[in-house]
Amino acid sequence: MKLKEEKELQAIGEEYEKALQSFNKKNYAKALDAFKKLVDAYKDSEFYSVQEIQTRAKVYMSIAHSQTHPVKLQLENAQDYVWEGVYQLNAGKVDQALEHFIHAEKNNYRDAYIYYLMAAAYLRKEDTANALRCVEKCLKKDEKYKVIVYNEPDFEPLQQNPDFLKLVE
Repeated sequence: MKLKEEKELQAIGEEYEKALQSFNKKNYAKALDAFKKLVDAYKDSEFYSVQEIQTRAKVYMSIAHSQTHPVKLQLENAQDYVWEGVYQLNAGKVDQALEHFIHAEKNNYRDAYIYYLMAAAYLRKEDTANALRCVEKCLKKDEKYKVIVYNEPDFEPLQQNPDFLKLVE
């Protein structure tokens, strides 16, 4: 390697390492700033090894940007609230999921599926009474859910509950 390339490679390597440390500490704003400076400073480099590090910095810069500027979803209709609720439920955010399901229900989303989802969410909160209430609403809307609810592992805590067994028989 030529002396100029070695110096440039060492300089970018040090800057990259500092930016990466901020990134790994989840200080995304500081990391974003450091990666931007690095990318700008070496954008005209003639050396492949320096360009390679600069390209990696661009990737981290993009990730840091997405962390500091998260996308805000616009939920426009009841169906959007149902899907967001499913996402939150799968992410383990049961209270947020229930908020979305309740919002969808209040906006006239009355499909059996919403009550099935609500029952599953209430069970995760160990709220058997509300879970059973939602199972009952679900089955009144669509009796085909009896088989699904009975066999769904999420509803296993209700398998010995006499009220549940009456609903699914």
